[in-house]
Amino acid sequence: MAATYRLRLCRPQPRALHGFTLVELMCTLAVLAILAFAAAPSFASLMAGQRVRSASLDLSSALLLARSEAVKRNATVTLAPTGAAWTAGWTVSAGAETVRTFGPYGGLAITSSAAGAVVLGNDGRLAGAAMRFELAPANDTSAALRACVQVSETGRVASDTGACP
Repeated sequence: MAATYRLRLCRPQPRALHGFTLVELMCTLAVLAILAFAAAPSFASLMAGQRVRSASLDLSSALLLARSEAVKRNATVTLAPTGAAWTAGWTVSAGAETVRTFGPYGGLAITSSAAGAVVLGNDGRLAGAAMRFELAPANDTSAALRACVQVSETGRVASDTGACP
């Protein structure tokens, strides 16, 4: 038996490339820039919605704090706006003593169904009629980003998303 040998020619192997070319890098940066500009408006809407949710939770907790302080102290407790408007924040006070201060809340519009402060008696009930607070982004008119905080005559606090009924 005759052995056959094949002669293999030795060819140089192609060199492995490492890294990116300048064209590939520029294309990647262009795609990332387009995606960032597309995501920016939805991010602004997300932030506005989060500001509304945060302020509505703060208002709900302030109302609950005022109610519990009124019962605990057996005295009248007031929740009043800090400045001329509710967006400047609000203060829970028992007589001359300030219990807690909340705010300010920039970029929001807060409207209340009654002018002035919320006054809770020593039994935790409102001194006047039920109140509603509607919170919305200052520059947005859609009802989707709004929140409604209601306090009944009994002092019960309820919070809901959307415009107040």
